[in-house]
Amino acid sequence: MNGDMRGLACISIAALIVALAGVASGSAAAPAPIATIVRHGGLCAARSECRWVLRITETTISGDGYVSRRLTPASRAELLRAIKKLSLAYLRAHPFKGTCPTAYDGAESTYRFRDFATALPSCTYDLSGVEAVRQTNRLLATLRPRR
Repeated sequence: MNGDMRGLACISIAALIVALAGVASGSAAAPAPIATIVRHGGLCAARSECRWVLRITETTISGDGYVSRRLTPASRAELLRAIKKLSLAYLRAHPFKGTCPTAYDGAESTYRFRDFATALPSCTYDLSGVEAVRQTNRLLATLRPRR
């Protein structure tokens, strides 16, 4: 192989490596959070409604205004097991029957779980018997506010 052909082969190999690296980095997108919780209601500064977003990912528990912390593998596994038990039939059979806290400047929480298509608003369903919600709230309770 002469010098020109070797140079062309090197350029072709380099271009292939760059293309494959781009494909690999594009396919390495982070998975959706295991749980996303939106709390809204009450009044915040400038007379707007308060809104907080909290997340539990594969490795982290975090939220607006909170210091993030690590999610242990045991807690992750426990939450994923609880999510697998979610039942739309159970939720429909257990509607929320009280007064939504947003009626008196309190907050409503809406839970979204990966691999469960239905959002779970706390003023639509009675979530007290839902293990995935209890597990999520237990994990969120460990967050500490930012100072």
